[in-house]
Amino acid sequence: MPAGVKLRFEPMRESDLDAVLDIERQSFAEPWSAGLFRHELRLPFSHCVVARDGTGRVLGYVCWWVVGDEVHLLNLAVHPEVRRRGIGRELLRLVRESAEQASARLVTLEVHHDNEAAQALYAAHGFVPTGLRRNYYAPGRHALVMTWFLPQPHGTDAR
Repeated sequence: MPAGVKLRFEPMRESDLDAVLDIERQSFAEPWSAGLFRHELRLPFSHCVVARDGTGRVLGYVCWWVVGDEVHLLNLAVHPEVRRRGIGRELLRLVRESAEQASARLVTLEVHHDNEAAQALYAAHGFVPTGLRRNYYAPGRHALVMTWFLPQPHGTDAR
């Protein structure tokens, strides 16, 4: 973010969906629908957060599940006009902090096999490739599974 611009992180609300869907459509070939976001907002184990600038504009968002001792990052996107300014990194930090607070063993996600920028972001934060889901998004559009294994207390193994 430019110097002096502060991000605010807030739980996603239904009133945020127009802005979220605009970012979603600009970010993904197979965007989520408003119905999918609404569904996530109702699930007790789902967490959806928006990043706002000082004016209240939604700049990005993230959705993740905390289930048992695992966290699954479902969706993360930043408005194209403000990419590469650390917003995605900060949203990812929220997911990692949630995993640590939940004493999770791991965080998993799927990322398009051609999305090198997202893969680089995740790798820079300790995620490693752990699988490939063929035709996950559509025929010929595969998902790389990436996992961050959290440090475990002495005497336990996350894997």
